[in-house]
Amino acid sequence: MANKRTLKKDINYLTYELISEVLVYRFYHPEADQNVLNEILGTLIENRNNLVGRINHINGKDNPKLVKQHFSSIRKDFQNSVTILDKLAKTKK
Repeated sequence: MANKRTLKKDINYLTYELISEVLVYRFYHPEADQNVLNEILGTLIENRNNLVGRINHINGKDNPKLVKQHFSSIRKDFQNSVTILDKLAKTKK
């Protein structure tokens, strides 16, 4: 298992890349619905904060099986955060 610091760095990197992707999309597609783009940005930031909070507060620290399940669910949610950008295709008017 990677350490918590590396996992946090990966989450931050991916979140910032996704945010920059949304901002570039906003710049090149001014006809896109701004409310949806703001919602996507908010979701990305909320998801990042949620994941980092879950990394910092581990449930069942004494039980290795629970810790492994906890971090596997964090990794799964981390990988699913990329699917948030699927909403970009729907923002054109």
